[in-house]
Amino acid sequence: MQTKTSLAATIVILALSWAPGAVAEQQQSTSRDATASTKQSFSPFVDAKGNITRPQSFREDWVHIGSWFVVEDDQASGPGVHDVYADPSAVKAFQAEGKWPDGAVLVKEIRSIEEGPKTTGHAQWAGDIGVWFVMVRDRHNRFPDNTAWGEGWGWALFTTDSPNTSTTDNWKGEGFNNCFGCHVPAKNTEWVFIEGYPTVRDAAKYDAQ
Repeated sequence: MQTKTSLAATIVILALSWAPGAVAEQQQSTSRDATASTKQSFSPFVDAKGNITRPQSFREDWVHIGSWFVVEDDQASGPGVHDVYADPSAVKAFQAEGKWPDGAVLVKEIRSIEEGPKTTGHAQWAGDIGVWFVMVRDRHNRFPDNTAWGEGWGWALFTTDSPNTSTTDNWKGEGFNNCFGCHVPAKNTEWVFIEGYPTVRDAAKYDAQ
């Protein structure tokens, strides 16, 4: 009986000494899993490391919020027809709240400019695809170590040579990957040139307006 009692006491002592460490480890593991799960569920176009993929059916299923026509001349760094789309839930949220919700996705498709005589006169229209830009709204700074993210957005450039993998390593990169340099004038409107998007601009609520 004495032996059984001593053995039971030893088991209890070991269990008590192990429990705090085990609980802490379990809590840390749960926290890590929760963080990873949050990142993965944050957007179907963003993985746990912050890598952005290009939405495939935005032309068919998303909302066209506006277009830009950039004439090709010596001053133009990105000439072409710029069509911009947003996911439907983001558009509804913006129209209700006046700002882009967490997880909102914007896609800009840039095409070349074609032109020629038509029955209505000399016309210009969108030609071949050049590049796609994708922006993903992140209001919780989920990827502080990923340099493709900054100022509350994830930034990605896709080319016809790389249509499924972003070429953006740093949103302050060079050329078309200098997202920062291009969007600085729009920093007071969530880094988006809202004036070009009639589908949502009247609902915008920015102090700069």
